[in-house]
Amino acid sequence: MKDTLLLRMRQTGWFDVWLFALAIAIVTLVIGAAGVIQYNVQMGNMPAHFNEYQINEALGSLAHARQSFLLIGRIALLVSAVGFTILAITESLAPKVSRKNKDRLKMVGVGIQYLAAGAVTLVMLFPIYWMVISSLKTSTELLLPVPTLWPHQFQWSNFPNVLERAPFVRYLFNTLVSTFFIMVGEVVIGVFAAYGFSKGQFKGRDFLFMLVLGALMVPIQVTFVPIYVMISRMGWVNSFPGLIVPNLVSAYFIFMLRQAFMSVDDSYLDAGRVDGLGRIGTIVHVLAPMNAPTLITISIITFINGWNSYFWPKMVATKDEYRTIAVGVVRLRRTFSGMETANYNEIMAGAVMAIIPIVLLFLILQKYIMTGMSKAAMK
Repeated sequence: MKDTLLLRMRQTGWFDVWLFALAIAIVTLVIGAAGVIQYNVQMGNMPAHFNEYQINEALGSLAHARQSFLLIGRIALLVSAVGFTILAITESLAPKVSRKNKDRLKMVGVGIQYLAAGAVTLVMLFPIYWMVISSLKTSTELLLPVPTLWPHQFQWSNFPNVLERAPFVRYLFNTLVSTFFIMVGEVVIGVFAAYGFSKGQFKGRDFLFMLVLGALMVPIQVTFVPIYVMISRMGWVNSFPGLIVPNLVSAYFIFMLRQAFMSVDDSYLDAGRVDGLGRIGTIVHVLAPMNAPTLITISIITFINGWNSYFWPKMVATKDEYRTIAVGVVRLRRTFSGMETANYNEIMAGAVMAIIPIVLLFLILQKYIMTGMSKAAMK
């Protein structure tokens, strides 16, 4: 194949990056253009007696955001154009550059990649950093017109104040109990269901699995009304069964486990049957150990989802005796009613207390998450 400039450009990792930036530019510019058209059409049909506020309320969402989309599109287009230009120049000069200079250019490219990765990491971690330092500020400093990136005076008393204003220990206990049983339920039911869908032989197996996959497309906001009515009639409002039972099954985790179990050759199961293992014994002693990373991944994700769950606990738990940590942080805002200023610093302190277990869990077990995800996606 002829070694053309375009081919050399496509063989570099930067080509896909700038192509992605170009795709973002095209999409955002098209959306921005649609917003401009919507703005012009709506302004042409706007009643003459409307004031500025009424005009602003009458405009559509695209018309409101047209300038933002156009700005993002122009920036992405400029970045893409500059990137492609630099890439073309460097690749066109590459055949004329000595091996020593090529190694230097490669090191520069790697350095740029590290800088870009570091910049993206800082952008993603900045909200967490801001939450932590806000939890250590005074209320006056937090409400300053010009925000400070470091507390002038560390306010460690925010954390004990939170424990006094709301039963955070109770919230933590409720969250641990509900999350633990949800995790156990999703793992156990998911394992048995995945075994049936991957190794079972019965009529309608694939059709039933398609129904399970269809459940992935139904959000909880669609089903929470009938589920809430059922829970209410059973008398499970403000109770642990109401928090736990509706979340005991996850279609996504059944799918993950099914894909992992399908990667195990049937000869291992036959060997287990020869040794006298039944279905449960095969699952426990053969499939589960061979898919331990996936099981650990599911357990971790289930724990994180249960810990951060807000929508359903807010609906089914209306008393402090059964509220979880996510709902409890929001409830902190109501404890400051009647004060001169809202103590957002203490709200941030409550949020920090809520995320500490999840952050520690993720930092310790992140390698299992990556391993389990990649293994489930192999089949």
